[in-house]
Amino acid sequence: MQRIAIFGKNDCKQARAACEAVKREGGQPELLPIQLDTARAPELILGNRKASWDGVDFSGIKAAYVRGMAPNTLPALPPMMNETMLAEWRTRYFREQQYQACAYSFFEFLRASGKLVINPFSAYLHHNAKAQFYELLRARGFCFPKTLTTNDPAAVRAFRDEVGKVVLKPGIGVGSTRLLVEEDLSRLQELGKCPVTMQEYIKGKTIRVHVVADKVVVALRILSEAVDSRTGTKGFEFYKMQESEQRKIVAANQAQGLHFAAWDVIAAEDGRYVYLDCNPGAYIMWIGEEFVRAVMTQMARYLLAFAETGSIEKAAARVEQYRQ
Repeated sequence: MQRIAIFGKNDCKQARAACEAVKREGGQPELLPIQLDTARAPELILGNRKASWDGVDFSGIKAAYVRGMAPNTLPALPPMMNETMLAEWRTRYFREQQYQACAYSFFEFLRASGKLVINPFSAYLHHNAKAQFYELLRARGFCFPKTLTTNDPAAVRAFRDEVGKVVLKPGIGVGSTRLLVEEDLSRLQELGKCPVTMQEYIKGKTIRVHVVADKVVVALRILSEAVDSRTGTKGFEFYKMQESEQRKIVAANQAQGLHFAAWDVIAAEDGRYVYLDCNPGAYIMWIGEEFVRAVMTQMARYLLAFAETGSIEKAAARVEQYRQ
C-alpha cells in the first residue's frame, strides 16, 4: 500500500478530504500539520540525507500534497493600506521568514530526491506577484484585462479615465476584489505605502477551471453577480470549455511547474476567455460535495500512480475528466 503525505493547517477540511480520497483509491494517507510556529509545532529534521516531519520518515514516501503554501500563511493583503497597517504587516512578515525558509527547503529537498510534490512553494512565485503573472500571460498569448500596478496617484486617475469601470485587487495572494469608487480617489496618498493593482472590469460569466496533471478535470460556472465571485455565491454549475482553450490552460499550468491548480476565467459577453488568476494551492471545499469528490479523486489517483510507477507521464494517464 502506497503512503501519501498530506500537509495542511490544523483542522483543515480540505486536507482531510484529500486523505479520504487517497483511502478510497487504495492508498495510505499520512496527515501532517504544516504550521511550524504553533503550540504543538511538528518536529522537523532535514539534512544529512534525511527528511522527517512530525516524526514521519520520508524515505518511504514518494508523493505529497501540500494544501497550504506556507507554514503560517498570513491573511490576504487588503487592496490599500495606511502607514500603521503597513508597519504591522511588515512585523508579521519578518516573523514568518524563518518558518517559510525551513518549509521551503524541506519540500525542495523532496523534489530533488525525485518525489512528487503538489505543489512546492516555488510554484507560488506568480501567485505571489500578480504583476509578473499578467506579464507571463501576455507572453503566452492569453487574453487578460487591461492591468496597471502603481503607487502613483496620477497614474490611477489616468487609468480610470482610460478604461472606465475599474477593479482593485491586492498584488499578492487571494485578497478580495472590489470596484474603485470615488471615495478611493480621495485617499490615493496611501499608495505611497502600498502599491495597488487595477484592472478594467470585464462583464461575463466567472469560470473556475480545475486542472490536475495534464487535464482540465472540471470547469464550473460560479453563480454570483458580485464583482468578487466569492461574495454572495449561490452555487456552481458544470461548464463545458472549448477543447482548444483547455489545451492552452494545461500548457500554461505545466509551464509554471504546477501539478494542480484552479484558474479563474471570465467567459466574456463578447465571446473571449479573459484570464484573471491561477491558484496553485486552490481552496475547493466551497464547490459542492460532488465536484470536491471529482477533483480530489483525480488528485489521489495522480499521487498514487506516481508513487507506484515513478513516472509523471504514467501518473497523468490515470487522470480522467469529470463527466456530467
